[in-house]
Amino acid sequence: MIRLKVLFLIGACFLQCKGREPFKPAHGSLPFVVYFPSRYRGLCVGTLVSRVTVITAAVCVTSPNANVKDTRPINVVTGATYRHPRRGIRVQVTKILVPNLLKYASNNRGYLMSKSAALLLLKRKVPDVLTEIPLRPLDIDYKGEEVLSLQEECLMPGWHFFYKGDKIYPVHKFLLQRNMRVQFVNIVKKTLWCEALTIKFQKALSNLGFVGMFDKSACICVRDPDRVAQPCHGMYGAPLVCRGRGVGMMMAPDAQWTNCTGFSSVIHLFSSNYLKEFMDCVSRLFEIEEKPNWVTMKKQLYEDFKDNTYDYVPEIYDKITSSSASTDEL
Repeated sequence: MIRLKVLFLIGACFLQCKGREPFKPAHGSLPFVVYFPSRYRGLCVGTLVSRVTVITAAVCVTSPNANVKDTRPINVVTGATYRHPRRGIRVQVTKILVPNLLKYASNNRGYLMSKSAALLLLKRKVPDVLTEIPLRPLDIDYKGEEVLSLQEECLMPGWHFFYKGDKIYPVHKFLLQRNMRVQFVNIVKKTLWCEALTIKFQKALSNLGFVGMFDKSACICVRDPDRVAQPCHGMYGAPLVCRGRGVGMMMAPDAQWTNCTGFSSVIHLFSSNYLKEFMDCVSRLFEIEEKPNWVTMKKQLYEDFKDNTYDYVPEIYDKITSSSASTDEL
């Protein structure tokens, strides 16, 4: 009996540790995640809040200290978790909505834009029959209805996780995985695990002309307790999903760039006071078709429904990059 208990504890520990490492989710388990090339941040992640509306980080579509709007075209890649020129359907963005910061002093605009969200309105709705993964929106908690607690488990999807042993390249160069991956992270104390990020963000904001103190109530700190990997550079706009709802987003790049070895990330909340007016205004564009069950969502990440596979192309690509334990697949 004692031997069985020991084996059970070892198995439980193994599963828990294995679950912390970023892994390739089952095909079609995250239909709300999209991505697009950014002129400001390389690659950015977006989240569908309706079939034709994407929420992402404002720093992905505009410069924090620019007074002129960027009107150059943007194409969002939908319906694919493997980054390849021939995978997914590209949809043109017809309009970009960002918070109106003209009422603030010029030295504070860069600070607010660095931690703000933006909405991308797509030109057309993509029919399910045309896409590899049918698109479905994610419910966004912009009212602060979800009361999060310390050590609560959430997940983050994206295409760049900095693994233990990876090297930080100089200037603006970083590694990107081809397959989308998911990592479970825990909410932890900011004063204990994100103090260095806070200081670096404060210093970066002072370079933009901001004079003031960092608003710690607008963000939370998430961490991989096993120190295996962490979301980093190429994941700006990636959502933090807790209890089946999007509660926040990785928005502030200046806080993350030189701290990819700390296994902690600063996530800004959709329900923050400075975003309340903007989120209330754009919430009429949110069209949630079905509120996902948190337990079911986590279960679907591991279950690959092979019986419903109608295209052999995904399996071919999966065989090429089947490993999710390192960044060697680049």
